[in-house]
Amino acid sequence: MLLANCAFPVRPGYDRKSGAYKRYKVPKQETVEIDSTTVDPQEELVQEERLAATSKNNGEVQANKQDSTGKSVQTSSDTAKAATGVTAQAAEKNVANTSAKSVEKQAEKKTEKAIAKKTAPTQKQTKRTAKPTNLEKYAKEWLGAKYVYGAAGKKKTDCSGYVMQVYKGFYGIPLDHSAQHIYDDGRGYSIRRSKLQEGDLVFFGNFWKISHVGIYLKGNRFIHASTSKGVVITSMDDNYWSSKYKGARRFK
Repeated sequence: MLLANCAFPVRPGYDRKSGAYKRYKVPKQETVEIDSTTVDPQEELVQEERLAATSKNNGEVQANKQDSTGKSVQTSSDTAKAATGVTAQAAEKNVANTSAKSVEKQAEKKTEKAIAKKTAPTQKQTKRTAKPTNLEKYAKEWLGAKYVYGAAGKKKTDCSGYVMQVYKGFYGIPLDHSAQHIYDDGRGYSIRRSKLQEGDLVFFGNFWKISHVGIYLKGNRFIHASTSKGVVITSMDDNYWSSKYKGARRFK
C-alpha cells in the first residue's frame, strides 16, 4: 500500500517502462505572452489626470474659439448693420434729393407756365400794337363806332377823340381831345385844299369856331366821326361838309 502510493520522481530522459535512459521529448510549454498593455493602477490614475487636464485645456481653447467666433460674427453683423444703416441713409438722401428735384422741376414748370400765360397776352398785344403801315386800313378799324360826345374808344367816340386815337396809334403824335385845340396847335401848319395829302387833318365849323375835324384820305375823301352816323368815310365834295370847310393842318 505504501509503495503503491509512492511515486518515483520523474527524471528527465528516463523511461520508466523500459528502465533505461532514453531521450525523452519533454513537451514544450507554451509561453504565455505577458500583456504589456496592462497598466498599473497608479499609472492609470496619472493618465486619467493627464487626460482630464488635456480635455479641460481643449474645452477652454474651444470656448475661446467660440467666443472669438461669436465676437467676430457679432462684429461682422454689427458691421453689416452699420453698412445697412449707411445704405438706408444714403437711399433716404437719394429719395429726398429726388423728391426735392421733382418738386423743383414742378415749381419750374409752374413758373414757366405762369410766365407763358403772362407773356402770351403781351405777345398778342405786341402783334396788335405793331406800327401799322397803311393809314386808311388802320383808320377803318373804327368804322361803325357810335358817336358819343367826350368818348375816345373803338366802339364809342367823338370826332376829336377819333382823330386823337388814330394819330397816336399811327404817327405816335399826341393831340388834344378838342377840334379847336388841334386846329390851334402850333406843331401843325396850314395846307391848301389843292395840296392835301393822306393824313392831313381837315377842319369844319362856322364863322366863330372850329366844331369838327377829320382825316384826309386819297381820292378826295375824309374819314371822321359823324354825329348822326358815327365813324364813316365821306367825300370832300359833299354839299353839307363842303360848305363848312375851314381849312387843313399837317402835323406829320
